[in-house]
Amino acid sequence: MKSYLAFLIQMVLWSVFTIAEWISNKDHLEYKWIMFVVFFYLAFIAAKKIVQSKKLTFLITSFSLMCFFTFKIVFENLMEIF
Repeated sequence: MKSYLAFLIQMVLWSVFTIAEWISNKDHLEYKWIMFVVFFYLAFIAAKKIVQSKKLTFLITSFSLMCFFTFKIVFENLMEIF
């Protein structure tokens, strides 16, 4: 249950990252990478506080990041079709 809660919190953080990225669409690529690193760190720390295991935290963070960006790519492709 703790892993699922950490996953959900990370999905919310990745959603906030996408909104922040959308708002700052005129920023340079370097700033977007810095913002990604900051959000990755926040997601990692949030999961580590919940799960209390570095290995499981890294797995959950990697899985949530992979899921979120997969959903994002699928959604963007669907938006281009319609």
